[in-house]
Amino acid sequence: MKKDRFLHHCLEAEAGRDTFVAHPTSNQEGKVIECNVETGHLVVQTVDNHRHTWDYRECEDLKHPKSGPMV
Repeated sequence: MKKDRFLHHCLEAEAGRDTFVAHPTSNQEGKVIECNVETGHLVVQTVDNHRHTWDYRECEDLKHPKSGPMV
């Protein structure tokens, strides 16, 4: 993911809006719940209610976040 998209997800999460990313390496996706702009990390809650910290460079925008439940 490019840095401008990372910052967009951070601003959306900070404003209380739902924003979702995918982590292709782990084949997971989830809702961004917080960011650390200094380190470039997203804290993401997955569908199984686990929290993960992912580097934004390893993430992608979730293509259809409103089309159904996360897998």
